Amino acid sequence: SSDTKPAALTKAIDLAIAANAQPGRYHNRIDTSAIAVAGHSCGGLQALAVAGDPRVKAVVIQNSGIFPDGTTPIEGMDLGKAQLKQLHTPILYILGGPRDIAYENGMDDFRRIDHVPAMVANIDVGHLGTFAKPDGGAVARVVVNWLQWQLRGDSHAGASFTGPDCGLCDNPEWTVERKRMS
Repeated sequence: SSDTKPAALTKAIDLAIAANAQPGRYHNRIDTSAIAVAGHSCGGLQALAVAGDPRVKAVVIQNSGIFPDGTTPIEGMDLGKAQLKQLHTPILYILGGPRDIAYENGMDDFRRIDHVPAMVANIDVGHLGTFAKPDGGAVARVVVNWLQWQLRGDSHAGASFTGPDCGLCDNPEWTVERKRMS
């Protein structure tokens, strides 16, 4: 079973917004218009559970995907594929290729999403991604670029994801599929 629940993400958003509004260390220092949810593996399921929150502006799912309806082995993570219809922002799936235990579920999610911009980027490293590499490796760089583009409008970072010659599209380490993205 998971030690945390999706409600913890919603509570974190609530706390950040409250801290921004109150006198103190974080007063007017948090950009409450630039909120993202992200998670790896079980955390990706938690992020998907709250991605429909209207305060969320971007979603990153790493090495995760919703289990086929009625089959989740993780207590408290019994999301159905219908949860994907709650998405209202662009979403990026980063998967570790066919060796990733979450590959099939993540790819199935991507195939089902047809109403928001979506991208799936696979790098053949398995379920643990590149977390052990310096500074989080290639996956961390992709996530940072996605968030810089989605939350800050950074067109240089966005070039990794857009256009016929997108940076990831031309990188032989990555296999990329996109929907509703220019």
